[in-house]
Amino acid sequence: MGTCRKLHVVIMCLLVTFLYLKRGKQVRNYTLFIPRQEPKVVWDVLADFSNVAQMNTRIDHWELLDESGSLDRWSYRLVTYEGMVAQWLLGLNENRGEVLVEPVSPPDHYYIQEVYLTRSLHGLLLIKNQGTMHIRRTQQDGQAGTLVVHDTVSDCPLLFHYFCVIETDLNRQAFLANLLKWFDKK
Repeated sequence: MGTCRKLHVVIMCLLVTFLYLKRGKQVRNYTLFIPRQEPKVVWDVLADFSNVAQMNTRIDHWELLDESGSLDRWSYRLVTYEGMVAQWLLGLNENRGEVLVEPVSPPDHYYIQEVYLTRSLHGLLLIKNQGTMHIRRTQQDGQAGTLVVHDTVSDCPLLFHYFCVIETDLNRQAFLANLLKWFDKK
C-alpha cells in the first residue's frame, strides 16, 4: 500500500508540474463604440501612455524607458506595476513591454500593438502578452463614431488559465469603461 500511495503522489506532482510548465493560449476580444468621436482623436488619447495609465486604474506605477519615431509612427518601451486579484498575497504584476503606434489608413483606421512580458506571483510566473488595438470609423444605430477593437493573446500556464482570463477581463473591462468615461466628459 505504501508504494501505491507514493506512486499516486509522484503522479500528482508530475501532473501539477506539467500543468505549471505547459503553456495555454488565452485569446480574448473586447470592443467599444465611442459615439461622436473621430478615430484620430481616440488614437491620439490611446497613443499617449500617460493617458492610458490614467484609464488603467490597476496600474500602481509606470516608467517610460525609451521612445522613438515620428508623429505618424512611433514606439516606446515601458515598465508598469499593476495590481491583481488577491494582490496582498500574490504581489503586483510587473509588465515590461513595447508599444507600436501607427496610422493604417488615416483618417479612418489607426493601430496600436503591444507586446509585454509579465512577471507574476513574485516573479515565479512569466507570461507573454500581446495585444492589438484597431481604432476605426464606423456607425452604430445611425450614429457616427469610433469602434475600438482590442484583441489580446496570453501564454499563461494551463494551471493558471482561469486566473489569467479573470485578470485580463477585469483589466480590459475597467480600461474600456474608463476610456468611454474619458470621452463622455468632453
